[in-house]
Amino acid sequence: MGGSSPDGQPHAVSRQGRTDERRERMIPILDFQDRSVRGPVMEADDFDLQLAFKVRELVADYGIKYDREHLVVDDRTADAIFHAAVDLLADVGLYHMGTQRVVRYAKDELEQIAKESHDNPACVSFGKYPDRMTLRYRRGTDSWAPTNYGGVGGVANKEWFMEYTQSIAQEECVKGIGIAACVPQLGNIDPKAGTLTEVVVALWEQEAMREALKRAGRLNMNLGLLCTASTPSGTMAVMEAGYRDAYNTQIGIHIMPEQKLSWNPLLLAQYCEIKGIEPWQSSMSCIGGLCRDGAEVAVTMVANALGQMSYAHGCTMSYFPSHLDGTWATRDSHWAFSGAARASERHMGLAVGTAISGDVNTWRTPTSLWQSAGVVAVSTASGMSYAWVAGHTGLETRLIDRMMQACAGLSPDHANELAQKIMLKVDELLPAATKQVPFPEAYDLRTVQPKPDYEAGMWRVMDELASLGMPLK
Repeated sequence: MGGSSPDGQPHAVSRQGRTDERRERMIPILDFQDRSVRGPVMEADDFDLQLAFKVRELVADYGIKYDREHLVVDDRTADAIFHAAVDLLADVGLYHMGTQRVVRYAKDELEQIAKESHDNPACVSFGKYPDRMTLRYRRGTDSWAPTNYGGVGGVANKEWFMEYTQSIAQEECVKGIGIAACVPQLGNIDPKAGTLTEVVVALWEQEAMREALKRAGRLNMNLGLLCTASTPSGTMAVMEAGYRDAYNTQIGIHIMPEQKLSWNPLLLAQYCEIKGIEPWQSSMSCIGGLCRDGAEVAVTMVANALGQMSYAHGCTMSYFPSHLDGTWATRDSHWAFSGAARASERHMGLAVGTAISGDVNTWRTPTSLWQSAGVVAVSTASGMSYAWVAGHTGLETRLIDRMMQACAGLSPDHANELAQKIMLKVDELLPAATKQVPFPEAYDLRTVQPKPDYEAGMWRVMDELASLGMPLK
């Protein structure tokens, strides 16, 4: 990979250079045309049942058990999760919703994909000087902290979209905008995928982001995932407008839970390949659906990740386990993330990311920061390379960055002990959390600075975390 920098991190190489080398040893994307139209015909419900029963069988065969007392997964379990995931994808495949056929893989193909990625650990750069950033493969034991790719998560009203974005972009610790907020309505225009309004609203968002970054003095920042424009036609139209390019954009090519594919991610992966864009690979799974617990979700997420790598050839991967009711940052989801991340760390060489946040109804409250602290403690010790959301204001992004710095290098036992203490506090606070705080109530829109009461509440959480043993500096 071209050696290491003084801090022990690998030097970055270009996305195009890395991809050109590995593409020869991986499955060509055009192969997925044939696999999508020639695979076995199957009903979606039958595929779901086959997947659910197979993952249960594999978890039992490999002795994988969710353990709420040990949220940072050990080496043996991580290895078992990886091997079970390979077996799952080789046995079940991906389901193409457009053709109602199963995309099949041979087991040795999947092992080769993982080996190629493991032998060439992730190291990809975005942005331009002075805001160039790099996402790198990271081990849970590494003493350097994950990259703060602090995105602007959720929905933002037109009246404060720009200030919300600026609040995060102006924080020095933020290296890129992992994801942009979405505007739910622009005047009387509702953005609808696959229509003209998708492009109209997405273009407005790009101009608003440009102005926010200009105010923050960071026009060369990476803008991360292109969000509101998600269809191939909408994505291409927005990319042609001129502000987005390969240096500051990732495009989502991910398949949906559980292992559902369509033509859209294949077309977008092909577009990324043509343009030299690092694809946004994101593996999600739901606890309590086809997968019953954290163990089954961890296996399924790694299988999902291998499927995306097979056609997109990317080197970054977000893992995001959640519950069917839309909640996350629980003990179950912590364990599931740790299992998938540690399997990737040991066998796939990916730069692994996640969203650091509390439940939606806790955003911009102390409870959300407590939940975020639990995510940090477990994920940093599990090999997390980057956070594509780190709270929901600039202040929260700064405080979460301090947490990541503090937790980098903690032993698995120390990280687990800290996470368990944090989760006891979350258990105490979460039942009373019913409504998020809107951004304008947390920040002064004129100065784009936190309001005193909001800021004081967040700093109290940091003081309490320090008293629990988080080694904050």
